[in-house]
Amino acid sequence: MTSTAFSYPLGIDTEAKHKIVPEVENFKYWYGDIDYGFIVYIGTKDVAGFETEFHIHFSGKKVTKSLLILGPAGMDDYNCVRKYKEVLKVLNKKYGHYTYQREVKDPIIDDLVSFSVCAPVRLELYTIDTYWKSKDLEIVASLLGDETGFYIEIEYIVDKKPNPNKLKKIL
Repeated sequence: MTSTAFSYPLGIDTEAKHKIVPEVENFKYWYGDIDYGFIVYIGTKDVAGFETEFHIHFSGKKVTKSLLILGPAGMDDYNCVRKYKEVLKVLNKKYGHYTYQREVKDPIIDDLVSFSVCAPVRLELYTIDTYWKSKDLEIVASLLGDETGFYIEIEYIVDKKPNPNKLKKIL
């Protein structure tokens, strides 16, 4: 697994105002528009064994956040947590150790007899969110599941500092 696979912004300029749909390496445009504020791409090749989808959100023609979705192909009932930990290693290598991690477990898990560690994830009874904070970026990696499979979502949020002059004017 390479660290460039999960790099932000995958060749997208977050400072520029975009007029045309940006090209993203290893992804093809599927639908959306900059003026609409949302563009979706589908991966043209597997990233570390995962099926991929990539979303870019815009405000004022500038990138505000993006979402890289890994799965459901590439994960199953027996490897979802292991694959999530592999992705975390790559992100830790690129952005430093995560700031914090939040696990949400529904109490009903204690009453279930699961055939795999990932069964509660598939039933949406267990999720894990891992957070990083860098100078210009907030990153959240989440392990999720539903009846169709398992997903790792990596959300990259552009952290734009407000202009102090504009803030004074507002206040």
